[in-house]
Amino acid sequence: MTATISVKVEGPLGLDDPEELLEELGQATGLAWQLEQAGRDGTLDGGLSETVLEAVLGGAVGAAVQAATEMAIEKWRSRRLDPPSVTVDVRPPQGPEHAQDSRPPQRLDRPDAPEGS
Repeated sequence: MTATISVKVEGPLGLDDPEELLEELGQATGLAWQLEQAGRDGTLDGGLSETVLEAVLGGAVGAAVQAATEMAIEKWRSRRLDPPSVTVDVRPPQGPEHAQDSRPPQRLDRPDAPEGS
């Protein structure tokens, strides 16, 4: 049984930021992550870019890997002056027997910001 965990980063990124996050996620989770640049428009002029990192989970390790992923992302974001928005999504295996396992994506933007801002 396998599931997929994906991390979507939206916002301006430095040239080395995606590779740095990819390395940190691999170290924190022990998984092989794949990097996909979904859009690089305006990266140098402050426009939005979107980067997606994905890994495949085996067995019942989803919650532990998601927690390790979120900790690695928060550490990575804490080193940035203007951290980009990050969403973590765990997709369970396909099929009707796994439909109840679906979790909504977890957004990790500014956890210190007041609700509604």
